[in-house]
Amino acid sequence: MIVSRETQDRLDHFKKLVVEENERQNLISPTSMMGFDKRHLDDALQLIELGKPGSWCDVGSGAGLPGIVIALATGAPMTLVEPRRLRADFLRRVVAELGIDAEVCQSKAERVPGHFDNITARAVAELTKLFEITERLAQRGTRWILPKGQSADMELAIAKETWQGNFTLVPSRTSDTAMIVIAEGVRRRGKQ
Repeated sequence: MIVSRETQDRLDHFKKLVVEENERQNLISPTSMMGFDKRHLDDALQLIELGKPGSWCDVGSGAGLPGIVIALATGAPMTLVEPRRLRADFLRRVVAELGIDAEVCQSKAERVPGHFDNITARAVAELTKLFEITERLAQRGTRWILPKGQSADMELAIAKETWQGNFTLVPSRTSDTAMIVIAEGVRRRGKQ
């Protein structure tokens, strides 16, 4: 996704904040630091075109990936869910410093109020568990945009034993082995 010069400057500032904070707490792995732009920024930016207009909720935001990147690039309202205090504190600093339209909820997803048009989560849990903890955040028409690794098809097959809905696997543009699960109309099997 091509972004404006102003957005790119803000993304560069965000990257600087993550790199600095990573010295204090482990936000991202040291091995992914070298390819930060592709591994983290481009990986998050590709999710935008898979989403829909409206609000976003990023569960397990950690370093703000992909939530902060999506909020910076779209200006859409974002809720960042992060249960760990130090990481939530970092996210609050980033939101304030970059002037992002985002709310940081320091809690588990099961306790977050509201409903969202888009739900994303990166490296949080397998799909079955992820649908379980985010189900209450959904409303009619919610779209889940979930980056997954090479086990995406297996995770989806297992999730379909408990969950029904419209599911699509989209190849990631940043990794030959990764997939993105797109889900809509997600509900427990047997539930109308």
